[in-house]
Amino acid sequence: MAGKRYYWLKLQVGFFQELIIKQLRTLPEGDSIVLLYLKLLLKAINTEGIIYYQHILPTLDEEIALDTGEKSALVKLTISALCQYHAAVFLDDQSLQLLYLEDMVGSESASASRVRNHRANQKLLKEKEQATLQCNATVTEGNTTEISGNAEIENSEKEEKKQKEEGETEIEEISSYFADTVLNSMFLSYLEYRKENGKEVKGKAIGYCIDKLESISNSPAEQVAIIKQTIQNGWTDFFPLKGKKGKGKRKQCKLMVGA
Repeated sequence: MAGKRYYWLKLQVGFFQELIIKQLRTLPEGDSIVLLYLKLLLKAINTEGIIYYQHILPTLDEEIALDTGEKSALVKLTISALCQYHAAVFLDDQSLQLLYLEDMVGSESASASRVRNHRANQKLLKEKEQATLQCNATVTEGNTTEISGNAEIENSEKEEKKQKEEGETEIEEISSYFADTVLNSMFLSYLEYRKENGKEVKGKAIGYCIDKLESISNSPAEQVAIIKQTIQNGWTDFFPLKGKKGKGKRKQCKLMVGA
C-alpha cells in the first residue's frame, strides 16, 4: 500500500512579477482574477491540473462559480483570460486543464515528513542539552573537561543513531520507468535535462509526464523521438511530433466572451 503524500502549491518569489500575472492584473477586476486563478490551481492539485466538468450545471464556469463562491461573470472572464494567454486549455469533455500547475506543485511523503520532524526535534534537544551543560560548567577545569568529554561521546552516539535511523527511512530513487531500455534511458535524460534547467520533476509530477507521453503515443520508438524533440527545442512539456497528430484530448481553446 502506497504511503500517504502531502501536496502544496509553490509560488516563486517573483510570481507577481511574471508577465502573465501582470497582464491579468491590468484587466477589469484584475486582482480578483489572480485570486481566482490561485483558487483554481489549489483545486486542481489532486486532479493532475484538471478542473473537471461534472455536467451538473449547464456550463463549467457555472460549476466553478458555485464551488468557489465567485460571481459567474468573474469566472467567465478569468477562464477566457487564462485561455487567451495560454495558461489553460479546454479538453474534449469541456473540462479545463491548467498548464503551469505541474511546475508549481510540491509534495512530501508521510515518512519524509516524519523524518523531517524527527530531525527538527533532535536539533532542538541537542541545543537544550548544550545550554544545560554550559550553565552547569561552573566547577573546576577538570570537572568541566570531564563533562565536555562525556557530552561529546553522548552526542557522537546520538549522531550515529540518527544517521542509522535516517538511512533506514531513506526513499530510494526510481531508476526504471519503462520496460523498453532505450525509452527509459531517454526519459532519464529528460529528467536530468529538466533538473539542469531549474525545473526539476519530482514525485507525482513524474507520473504526470509519463501519462502525457503515453497519451500522445503508445510506440516506444515514437516516444523516444518525442522526448528528443522536447529536449532539442528547449521545451518542458511533450507534444506530438511535427507533422503528426497526437491522440491526446487537448483542443484549441476558444476565447470566451465575459458576461
